[in-house]
Amino acid sequence: MNASSIDEPSVGRWTMRLEVDEAGARVAAALDETGEIIGLAAAGATRDPDVPTAWELYSINVVAQQQGSGVADDLMQATAGDRDLTLWVAAENARAQRFYDRHGFRIEGATRMQEVTGALEMRMVRRHRAADR
Repeated sequence: MNASSIDEPSVGRWTMRLEVDEAGARVAAALDETGEIIGLAAAGATRDPDVPTAWELYSINVVAQQQGSGVADDLMQATAGDRDLTLWVAAENARAQRFYDRHGFRIEGATRMQEVTGALEMRMVRRHRAADR
């Protein structure tokens, strides 16, 4: 992916994701063999007032051609590790929900409208028992 292959608003969103300024936040980028960005992820302190966990997966995005290749799994591990996490996922994004389910997330029940797109989002939570760590 390069800047010429995405529209201007997308460039701004990707730039914002790379500039996460939350204390202790982790941002990871996946590159292909030519050095082009093929995925980004960011996680850090949760931003919700009714937090079921201390950490939140802010975003994880992989270019379409690399989806299903393991890039997203690597980005999840690099940014979140085995932490207890919350995240917000679009209600209609079944593929993402299956990915998160595979990583131990479960739908928690809270919903919200995404500010930019107006899409309904659901909160998912991943909790590990102390014995599993």
